[in-house]
Amino acid sequence: MKKSYLLLFMLSAVSAGAQAQTVNLQQATDMAMNADPRIEEQRANVAAAQALIARVEGEGGARASVNLYAALEPKARDGIFTNGTNTCPAGQGCTLRSDGNTLNDGVTVTSGITASIIKPLYTFGKLENYKTAAQYNKQLKSDEVALAKGQTWLTVRRAYYGYLTARDTRQFLMGVRNQLADAEQPMKKKADEGKGAMRDVYALENGLGLLDRYIAEAEGVERIALDGLKTIIGVPLNDSLAVADEHISAVKLPDGSLPQFSNQALADRPEMHMAESGLSALRSYVQARKAERYPDIYAGVVATAAFTPGRDRINNPYMNDPLNQAFVTPILGIKWNFNPGIMSANVSHAEADLRGAVAKAQLAQVGIPYQVAEAYHSVHALNRQLAALEKARTAAKRWMIS
Repeated sequence: MKKSYLLLFMLSAVSAGAQAQTVNLQQATDMAMNADPRIEEQRANVAAAQALIARVEGEGGARASVNLYAALEPKARDGIFTNGTNTCPAGQGCTLRSDGNTLNDGVTVTSGITASIIKPLYTFGKLENYKTAAQYNKQLKSDEVALAKGQTWLTVRRAYYGYLTARDTRQFLMGVRNQLADAEQPMKKKADEGKGAMRDVYALENGLGLLDRYIAEAEGVERIALDGLKTIIGVPLNDSLAVADEHISAVKLPDGSLPQFSNQALADRPEMHMAESGLSALRSYVQARKAERYPDIYAGVVATAAFTPGRDRINNPYMNDPLNQAFVTPILGIKWNFNPGIMSANVSHAEADLRGAVAKAQLAQVGIPYQVAEAYHSVHALNRQLAALEKARTAAKRWMIS
């Protein structure tokens, strides 16, 4: 008895697990917004654009550089003069040593450190324009997220309503086929009794064959649409899925005229915002490239220290020994990286990108109203077709089974 209860419990669990998940259109849309990798890709691009802004801001901040090193150097003792000292008594001729390139005194290890802290003070517009371009680039990437969401929204509806249409079409065709099949045997009987013509039987069988073809086609579209819906909302293809709507139904046409819809699209479509952001970004980028012709003014602190055992230290203000020294000093400087050929090419490239963006913006200005007009006329034409088909549906059904 216990085994029977256990088996019944396991079967119930399997049945509950195999029950199809049911979603309505809004649930499917919400699931797709969280599952579509295209949206996540665009969000990652926004994060990369924010990182670019941070990088430009970092270029304008203080930067530190530290270098530790060790190297081999020859030892040096017994002064800088041939008399073995670092001094030259008055009235005596002294000769500087000339054996600096020899290893007569052996080899030692020198070690040192150089460090600097530098901050740009003025860049003639380079940092400002690069930052502005990066900020507009982030706006463009954010609009691409909105565009990806809109594409996902549309894809969900195509799959959802495509599935409902295919399913309703299949069910309608199967209903018509069943009614025709019910009339097949009586028609054959009348033909056998001489009360009917065999050509009517053949015509009926031909109609049944055509219906079987269209039913198979509808089944294929139904399965493809359902698998597409599963994919976009993140449900595995092997899992069961059902939609909450029992049948597809016509929706009310939105209120508004074609000019109103066109103006709304030009104001609200992400593509238009992307065009504006792209143009602004490229204009700032061109100015930044032009500013590369000018230097950078900077200030900072530089420090260095070196120690080399085995070499005498020279404490003379007129002689600098880089192997035994230490100093720190504030600095103010101008740095100029100038390459006319590369700078001119960079400016020309940026200006060409700007011209391309202007052309795309012009295309959007004329292309979006055309897309709106195409959708507007198609929807109204389909609405009129539905009204006409509704009038003909009942008569056609009666004609098929008469």
